[in-house]
Amino acid sequence: MMHILTRWWDWIDKRDVDKHAVCWAVFYGLIKITTWAIWYASASQRPGLDVAAVIGAVTAPYTMLMGAVVKYYFEARPTTP
Repeated sequence: MMHILTRWWDWIDKRDVDKHAVCWAVFYGLIKITTWAIWYASASQRPGLDVAAVIGAVTAPYTMLMGAVVKYYFEARPTTP
């Protein structure tokens, strides 16, 4: 059984499936947050500056996460000679 798991993990690791999955999951979250921000901006009764402050407070941490994940993704990829 251990041999099968080792081969399975080697297959995943060789193709960087884990890195791709994390990058796509964070990108999906960015789409969801952007969709929410558009909905919130169009449905809110608050003044424009308040809406911008709320959207900025929600999206700023996620933007930093997205930047870190993309940086890791491209730095972890092997370079070809």
